[in-house]
Amino acid sequence: SEYPEEIIADLGNLGYFGLFIPKEQGGNGLDAVSSMMILSELAKSDAAIAHIIETINFGFCYPLLVFGTEEQQEKYLLPCVKGEAIGALAYHEPDGIGLGQVSVSARENDGHYVLSGTKALVSNAPACDFAITYAKTSDTPKGYYGHSTFIVNIDEASVTIGNRENLMGLQSLEVADVHFNDTKLGAAALLGNRDEGIGVILKIMELMRIANSAVALGVAERAYDEALQYSKMRKINSTLMCDMPSVQFSIAEMKSKIEIMRLATFYAAHLIDLGDQKLSLHSSIVKYHVTEKANEICNTALQLFGGNGYVKGNTIERLYRDVR
Repeated sequence: SEYPEEIIADLGNLGYFGLFIPKEQGGNGLDAVSSMMILSELAKSDAAIAHIIETINFGFCYPLLVFGTEEQQEKYLLPCVKGEAIGALAYHEPDGIGLGQVSVSARENDGHYVLSGTKALVSNAPACDFAITYAKTSDTPKGYYGHSTFIVNIDEASVTIGNRENLMGLQSLEVADVHFNDTKLGAAALLGNRDEGIGVILKIMELMRIANSAVALGVAERAYDEALQYSKMRKINSTLMCDMPSVQFSIAEMKSKIEIMRLATFYAAHLIDLGDQKLSLHSSIVKYHVTEKANEICNTALQLFGGNGYVKGNTIERLYRDVR
């Protein structure tokens, strides 16, 4: 339940904050498939760390790459990809949110904006330096039109971070509310066009869905590995579990699901590299199927552990909570 500050700092120094960012802008210049493979491998060890890296890469750096001005990229993107700063995405609200229903407002006043309201369940909030924030910029928004995205310096005195949430799983992930108390933002804080922030959010969601799938895939693969190794050492009535047909069927079914999940996740990532126009559809389908199957696999793996799977300190117990 401790934020892995030193590990995250090391990953930042090693370039993990800029996986998908071109080399000329300080990043690694990897394609989407390679980036998602890295997230998946991180998740095999610790899904919370994978989510932290996912949020920095695709919730913060990626929209700055696509929508940011040169000045914004120099001020916010470059320090992040260098590992000198941490970014977050402030989107959810305490009362829930629809893409066209936002309570946080950004009122224009003498060439600047005044941000007011609360965002909830913001990953990386207690540790971040900057947050891309979705807010209402029109008194009479029409559907999705009338909302904008801003880059907010979290160190501002008018920005306060709520208590860290006590999560069921992903316990080293820092999640908290962010309160904007008439936070003054310059016009240069606007990311993309005014009143068209929905375009930024939808673009973020396309990649975040696939990134979530990659993390779920990594968790499922670790659960499978744990169950397979346990079945090779655990005996029931002098018979190794791995020699029991029912256990063999369960393990084979898990392996089959994982291979399909892998194909789906990295195919969707490849569509990013191809610039596919139906990415929103495909990313939604992959997010649904892969995360659901990951949950099934972790459940099956825990069943194979029997009572030992329910004991705190066992990896499978952590994976079972993390996958939710």
